Amino acid sequence: MRWNPLQRIFATRVFLTNKVLRCLLVGSVWLSCGCRDRYRQDLDYSYGVEQTWPIDEVPEGEFVQFNSVFWEPEDTTSLRRLISSEAIASGRDVLEIGTGTGLISVLCLLNSAKSVVATDINRAAVANAAYNAAMLCPDQSLDVRQVDRDNPGAFSVIDYGEKFDLVISNPPWEDGVVGKPADHAFYDPGFRLMDTLLDGIPLHLKPGGRCLLAYGNVKAIERLISESKKRGFAVKVLDDRDLDSLPEDFLPGMLLEIRPETVSQKVQDGDFKPSNEVNPKQGANDSRTSMSEKSDTRDAPTSDRKSGSAEAKAGNSAQTR
Repeated sequence: MRWNPLQRIFATRVFLTNKVLRCLLVGSVWLSCGCRDRYRQDLDYSYGVEQTWPIDEVPEGEFVQFNSVFWEPEDTTSLRRLISSEAIASGRDVLEIGTGTGLISVLCLLNSAKSVVATDINRAAVANAAYNAAMLCPDQSLDVRQVDRDNPGAFSVIDYGEKFDLVISNPPWEDGVVGKPADHAFYDPGFRLMDTLLDGIPLHLKPGGRCLLAYGNVKAIERLISESKKRGFAVKVLDDRDLDSLPEDFLPGMLLEIRPETVSQKVQDGDFKPSNEVNPKQGANDSRTSMSEKSDTRDAPTSDRKSGSAEAKAGNSAQTR
């Protein structure tokens, strides 16, 4: 189970019952973050603040985490290093699927991305990402889009003609039931997000583009590799660790690059045309059938881990965004 160890700090918080005192407390947090001197009409200040946190790659200012929004920067250590040190976002059009606090998207903007689109299904996360972008890079624009819970496909809020040089995501790692908005950080029911993400890459990735995904769960990585190969995609693990030697859930997360062969090979008359003739509605309509659902059978992830891994997972306290 994916969890946020820093939330322990707040597990013993005393919740004030008096509404006036509660408003004063939230207001004092906003003021301590330097928010009110840059008040903007286009931002949502109605969410409570869970914590603020400095990030090495952002020397000025701190990230703010709203209540119910997931925060675990160790998930994306390798990805942040590529953005800040190897300039993989510089001059490029970037899409982040599942932005959370906006950490990765903001980092892309601060490292000269041409444009950044960030999506999330949690309304608090959409507000959180917009707020952090406004505070940490006020002279740049972050396009934050709200995903409809009735249509939660990876590219459901991306237009058919939109293409990106870089598609990045730190998706939920486990198949499970979503009971509240914060659960979207931890559970991908039926791995629908993973499947629609893979199915939409040929349509939305520019020729020569890159798709980088961060996972910290062994079974999810094995499934990602298996499903990618079914689609004829090349998979490269950008990590020196041996997957077989890792526990079921681990940190830092492991970065994988998914690259469809069609992205770099199928260009006709100056226009990118995927050889598999992706349906224009795929990726924009969650009711479509993914490749994995079209298959009569699905290869099970290759793993000799027994029920002990499930017991180990249960040992980790289940946290929500």
